Amino acid sequence: MTLLLVTLLVFCLIHLAPGEPLGAEPEDEGLLRIGEQARAELRAQYHLDEPLPKQYLLWFTDLLHLDLGRSFHDRRPVTQKIAERLGLTLTLNASSLALLLLVAVPLGTLAALNPGSAWDRFAAGGTYLLYAVPVFWAGLLLQILFAVRLGWLPLAGLRSHDHEFLRGLAGPADLALHLILPVICLSYSGLAYVSRFVRATLLENAAGDSGRAARARGLSRLAVLYRHGFRQAGLPLLTLAGFLLPSMVGGSVIVETIFAIPGVGRLFVDAAFQRDVPVLMGLTLLSGAATLAGILLADLAYAAADPRVRRA
Repeated sequence: MTLLLVTLLVFCLIHLAPGEPLGAEPEDEGLLRIGEQARAELRAQYHLDEPLPKQYLLWFTDLLHLDLGRSFHDRRPVTQKIAERLGLTLTLNASSLALLLLVAVPLGTLAALNPGSAWDRFAAGGTYLLYAVPVFWAGLLLQILFAVRLGWLPLAGLRSHDHEFLRGLAGPADLALHLILPVICLSYSGLAYVSRFVRATLLENAAGDSGRAARARGLSRLAVLYRHGFRQAGLPLLTLAGFLLPSMVGGSVIVETIFAIPGVGRLFVDAAFQRDVPVLMGLTLLSGAATLAGILLADLAYAAADPRVRRA
């Protein structure tokens, strides 16, 4: 039900925007060339001459048959266009999530070892400063520094101009070099809340009865955090990770546009400019389904890891 409400809202917002999907405005010279009769035939073919409620019901009926329709732009099936780009976006987001956890968990752990110390304040201030930096600005700064000034990394795209001649591991290495800046750009903003979440969870668990008993037995702060903090902090961290991946899908719209990556995010931007309603509806459905699936998987992982939930 939630997913259907999201698609209905997006459908209404698309049609509230100025203009029409097939460009019926007289200043649209490209469509004037095909003639008024041809444009009317296209409108009838895509049911754009029907009332909006009927258009949505027709789209929903096709959805029940696993058909997302055809693109207004090139008349290709929407499912095919999304499938061609989905793997790249998932690779980008999974890499960003892995980098985020690899950096944020040690940062939060070090802050929990010495709460209130200079390192704790520096980590909090630095990560919150990064959180305040807009993604589009950070992407441009990364390109200027590492690609233009230093020349260490590629500016944009996924392949070098001579990628056809690369052999062996040189091909995957070239792809990895092109993904470094987009992955950093997509993951840096999450350092603040993930690292502080890890810090707060570790301190809370270590301050419990089991943590106090461990300190009474003479265990060090690091041992208490490892034995009693991490074991209990892993459960809420699973839940947080379930929310992170779908949220990164939305962030990849900007990142893929800046770095010219032909993923789902770039497809969304192109479809928005082209008023390609079937593609926009298909991507909205995919994004909503990914968000709900992330929440469900987080709940299932939580239930599998916590024996108290399984017994309940």
